Amino acid sequence: MPEGNGLAGSRRGAAGSGTLWRRLRAWLGERREEDQSASHLSAAEASRERAIEQIRARVLRERRFEDEPPPPVPHKEATILAYRAFTRILSHAVYGSAHADPRGYDERHPSKMLNADLGREARAALAASRFITPEHPEWERLMRFRTDEEFRAAEAREMAHAGVKTRKALYQGAGSVSLSLQDGRIELAPWRYAGRGAWEGIPGIQSTILPESVSDAELGAAINAALEKSRNA
Repeated sequence: MPEGNGLAGSRRGAAGSGTLWRRLRAWLGERREEDQSASHLSAAEASRERAIEQIRARVLRERRFEDEPPPPVPHKEATILAYRAFTRILSHAVYGSAHADPRGYDERHPSKMLNADLGREARAALAASRFITPEHPEWERLMRFRTDEEFRAAEAREMAHAGVKTRKALYQGAGSVSLSLQDGRIELAPWRYAGRGAWEGIPGIQSTILPESVSDAELGAAINAALEKSRNA
């Protein structure tokens, strides 16, 4: 508010009233400009919100006509983890990703395995793998990623079985190969150790594709060759 009001200004005479009036008019002009600026800002914001809503509505309309991505093709997966102390072979519950399956194949074998033995056990793990769809009663329990606590507990069990006390000692010289069975073909992919118990793909290394009818000895030889690539990556 400006200084005083009409009553207070009247006690200051004609000159004071004129000054007060000019101040009042000036203040009213400033408020009018502020109101107009706020009005323009509100209008701009409202226009932007309308544009966003229009874009959102258009995207939703377009998505209604898009084809849903096809579900994963049924397949089976297994993993070979070759530590210095032992070789662990396990099957997975799979859909879009692979997860541990308590009802699957999970066995520990000697660190060095003959080709025929390795191929036979790898084939058994693939046969035990289960393709789990969202309608499966075990979906919520199986198709999830482990918590940090679960991962550390599983790693501690591996260290105890290997007779070591550190993660570094467990993974030193280790190799990992994933196997996938789909449409009568077995795909083998070596992985390199990425630290902290994780594995990653090896740039420049192609997967090995074998027919499902391959002999146990041939399958084991391919796995052993892939394990060497994994260890040396």
